Amino acid sequence: MLEYLLSIISNYWIRGLEILIISGFFYYVLTSVRGTRTQLVIFGLLILFVAYLSAKLLGLIALVRVFELILFVGPIAIIVIFVPEIRRFLERAGRTHGLLARLVQISSASEESKEVSIFEEICKAVEDLAEKYHGALIAIEKEEISSEVMVSGVWLDAYVSEHLLKSIFEPHNPLHDGAVIIRDSRISYGSCFFPLSAKENLSHEFGTRHRAAVGITEKVECIVIVVSEERGAISIAHNGRIAKDLPSRQFREHFKALYHENPNFAVP
Repeated sequence: MLEYLLSIISNYWIRGLEILIISGFFYYVLTSVRGTRTQLVIFGLLILFVAYLSAKLLGLIALVRVFELILFVGPIAIIVIFVPEIRRFLERAGRTHGLLARLVQISSASEESKEVSIFEEICKAVEDLAEKYHGALIAIEKEEISSEVMVSGVWLDAYVSEHLLKSIFEPHNPLHDGAVIIRDSRISYGSCFFPLSAKENLSHEFGTRHRAAVGITEKVECIVIVVSEERGAISIAHNGRIAKDLPSRQFREHFKALYHENPNFAVP
């Protein structure tokens, strides 16, 4: 029996290694797109493929030809659709130290402390801006906000800090009217302008900032924090929805759940 098992292992260990590597790759891809619009596109493609197989089994020749045509141009369309995701995936793969750190859990504590620090800097800045009734619009990217969906502002590429965020939104600062974009744990842009939401069921209390916050989250996966200069209230927009006028504690809980991607968090 032992010899039989050893012979199986010696003959098929390469196959097993291949399966393990492929499984790990698909797991990494699926966890990377979880909760984004890309996930919906992938599910749509799977449904399309299942429909193609069903049409072929049922002998629906016309439908099979249509699906084959779609699948022929599909790879090109997928590359065009997923250009930002492919680039981010390659960037992550290129950061070998970060990938190895994730696999062997080296330096995870320092990375976590960095995220906590950025989270705190944003929270303290937002709470202080709300106390002073200084309007603000801060977008934290989960998916890159391209120039196709916004009017780009001033390139900053600065560390995220409470003092810098507060100074940007000082009423006399030239950048205070637009939005700040936080990308890859850095302040990338200031004074950006987002598309306004066309939803008719938004509260009449919402002004341009709130409608811009909802508008950009309808198009791109991101978290947007809004501070009302009229009411000194904090709101958070995500996935085309907005939680308005959050007390400090609720704001932190809501923002933390979205920032750290808590799957058990229910958006109000």
